[in-house]
Amino acid sequence: MEATPAETVPPLPIEPLEERPSTEARVEGALRELIVNGQLREGTPLVQRDLAERLGVSQTPVRAALTALERDGFVETGATGRAVVRRLTREDFEEITAARFGLEGLAARISAPLVGRDELTEMRSLLGGLKEAAAAADVERDLELRWVYFSTCYRTSGRSRLVDEVERLFRRSERYNRLVLSTPERFAESVGRYPTFLAACKARDGEAAELAVQTSLRWAVDRVAPGLPSEATDRS
Repeated sequence: MEATPAETVPPLPIEPLEERPSTEARVEGALRELIVNGQLREGTPLVQRDLAERLGVSQTPVRAALTALERDGFVETGATGRAVVRRLTREDFEEITAARFGLEGLAARISAPLVGRDELTEMRSLLGGLKEAAAAADVERDLELRWVYFSTCYRTSGRSRLVDEVERLFRRSERYNRLVLSTPERFAESVGRYPTFLAACKARDGEAAELAVQTSLRWAVDRVAPGLPSEATDRS
C-alpha cells in the first residue's frame, strides 16, 4: 500500500558527521606505536589505570584498545588476567610470515598484471625514497614507504578485503621487521630486493611478483628467526 502524504516522512535535516577516528581507535593507535617503537617493551605490564592517565582518557577506551591489540598479536593476557606486551618469539614470527607468504603472495600474483603506468611511476618514486631511507638507516621511513610501495600494486586488484588482511599482517610483523633492519648490511640487502618486485610489475608477470614477495619473506625469516627465543623453552 502506498503511503499517503500524511504518512510521508520528510528528510531529516542532519548535517554530515565529521569523519574522525574514535577515541578507542586513537588509543589503540597510540599504544600500538608505543609497542612497535619499543617504548613499551615486551613483557611490560599494561595497567589500564596507568595507561589511561598517561594518555589522558578514561579506562573504557583503553580496555577496548587492549582487546583489539590482543586480537592482533601485540598483547597477551596471562592466567591472572593481567595484560602484558607480547614477547617476540620464533614461532610467532614464523606463523605471521607463513600467513603473509600465502596471502601477500596471492595479492602480488593477481595484482601485478593489472599495474598501470601511473602505479609504476608511483612505485619508482617510492623505490627512490626507500633507497634514501636505507642510506640513512631510517627504519621508520623504510617501514612507512615499504607498505605504500607494495600496496600500490596490491590495490589494483580491487580486492579490498585481501589487501586489508595483508596490511594487518604487515603491521603485526613490524617489530620483527625492525630486527631484520638492525644492521646496515641487512638494511641494504632488504632494499636491494625491492627492484625485483617492480620489474615483475612492469612486465605484468604475476608469478614473478609472487616469487619476489615470497623470496623476500623467506629471507627475512632466515636472518632473524634463529636468534629469537622459542616458546618451547617456556614449556620445558
